[in-house]
Amino acid sequence: MSRRTDDGSVLILILGLVVLAALFVTVVIDVSTLYLERRTLIAAADGAALAGAQAVDRATIYENGLPSSGPLPLEADAAAVAAREYLVAHGIERDFPRLTVTIDTTETTIQVQLRAQVALPVTNGVTPGASDGVTVAASATARTPVIPN
Repeated sequence: MSRRTDDGSVLILILGLVVLAALFVTVVIDVSTLYLERRTLIAAADGAALAGAQAVDRATIYENGLPSSGPLPLEADAAAVAAREYLVAHGIERDFPRLTVTIDTTETTIQVQLRAQVALPVTNGVTPGASDGVTVAASATARTPVIPN
């Protein structure tokens, strides 16, 4: 008569729980990285758009005066240059080597769009096919309004 024992059952259960815990930690680390990198891009896009919105078209304002309400006219080229200088001064292009910057200006607004590839710390190290990372994007639009008295 053979006796059945439960020897080794707890070991299998513990190994399964360790694997689940490792997967959970991996997901938390990678998602946290994406969240923080996206927040960095959002802040950079906001700052660049605000910097560009400060490049008002002084010649138009001197000729026509301030509008009674609404946004101030922008000098498109100066606004784009100011936005790019902001990104360079704050090291965004250094922190995101594969960064794509798109700056669109109208007569009164500037829109800054940033797209970057973010390498996931755990997934990219373990998974050979994930070497490109994940695309993270952010955009911001700004204008400088005139507040009537």
